[in-house]
Formats: sequence, structure tokens, C-alpha cells
Amino acid sequence: MNTDIDELKKINTKLITPLIVLSCTAIIAIFTYFKHYPAGDWFIIVFASVVIFLVIGLIIEKMITRFMEINYEKAVAEREEAERLEEEARAAMEAEGGEEVENVDQELPPEF
Repeated sequence: MNTDIDELKKINTKLITPLIVLSCTAIIAIFTYFKHYPAGDWFIIVFASVVIFLVIGLIIEKMITRFMEINYEKAVAEREEAERLEEEARAAMEAEGGEEVENVDQELPPEF
């Protein structure tokens, strides 16, 4: 279970922006090339599309990163709550019977 939470933090989002910029700009560049735009206009259109899709890609990357941070914080909070409840149950069992309770790992349902 610990590895699932750690994997939420390790997901790399740095490739989102370059993929968006390259793929969308390539589509626009190919389309304008086959429509026989003049070279000057073609360069302006491609450069403008790079800038526009760079901004869009950065916004999307920040949104995804923020959502992943929220999911990571939720997973950590749920794990801490489960551990706290387990400790309370163990303390209650020890107070009642005076016996030690074995460590029982509870599996939390996956987030995704």
C-alpha cells in the first residue's frame, strides 16, 4: 500500500507541455504547408501556434500537477487515519483483555 502512495508522487508531468506543443504545432504546420501558404505567413502561423500551445500546455500541466498533489495529500491523510484507528483499536483491546494484539495491516481501497 505504501508503494501506491509513493507512486502518486513520482509521476512525471514534465512531458505534457512539450507533447502538446509539438503535436499541435506539427498538425498546424503540415496543414498550412499543404494549403500552400507563403513562406513568411507560414513561419508567422507556426511561431504563433508554438506560443499559444506553449501557454495552453503549461496551464494544463499546472492543473494536472495540482490535482495529483491533492490526491497524494488525500491518500496520506487516509493512511494516517487508518493507522490512528488501528492504534485506538489496539489500545482498546489491550485495555479490555490485557493481551497484545497482532499487527493487522488493513488494505485501503485504491484511489483510482
